[in-house]
Amino acid sequence: MNWITVSYQPVSLFSLKRSDATNMAGRSNLVPTPYAIKMALLRATIEREAANHHQEFQKWIEAKFRWIRDLQIYIQPPERLAVNRNGYKLRYYDQSTNKADRKAGKNRATVALQDGFVFREWVHFDGILRICCGPGDDLFQLEELFAQINYFGKRGCFFQYLPDRTERTSQPQFQPNPESGFTVQPMDDFGKKATFDRINPFSQTQAKENSDRVISSGLLPLRLVASTARYDFYERL
Repeated sequence: MNWITVSYQPVSLFSLKRSDATNMAGRSNLVPTPYAIKMALLRATIEREAANHHQEFQKWIEAKFRWIRDLQIYIQPPERLAVNRNGYKLRYYDQSTNKADRKAGKNRATVALQDGFVFREWVHFDGILRICCGPGDDLFQLEELFAQINYFGKRGCFFQYLPDRTERTSQPQFQPNPESGFTVQPMDDFGKKATFDRINPFSQTQAKENSDRVISSGLLPLRLVASTARYDFYERL
């Protein structure tokens, strides 16, 4: 047995902005991507073990990162999900005006702001989200890490880990079967040569797209049942 399947009960709305979305028009992925799941595993690893390895942290975290980076992940969406579309008016930081003021030597008493309109999507899950992960020999450690994860995507998108539904198998589950139908979602993941230093948002080294972070077309077993200007409704095949 070198594959583990874990289950989560969604307890709030889910949103994870697609990699190709802009700041103003943030379409959401329908389910967490392998990149988001591996980042959640990495965060759980650091919170759980980093304090015991502070003296050789870089060496320790690079080994842990390679282990998580090389995992393969398959996802089974809940039985039904609805994508709600929302628009918001807001005032946000005017970076262009601030740069122009600095260049002209002007000192503003307040921060320059501008009006804007943003588009966001929130996904309601009806059912259990399941994640299959492997291959690996240390499934016990993987299970402990998954048990510590309580949200995916945007902070506050909470999920409840269901320990009684964990399975260990010799083959991966939920592999795509295009013959039965599918919905395409861009799936981002770690590149094969990605390093912790490049993925770390606090590092001065930037991650390169298509090298450290790769995006491919994921096939989800979902069928679009209904769609309007305000929502999409999907059922699992």
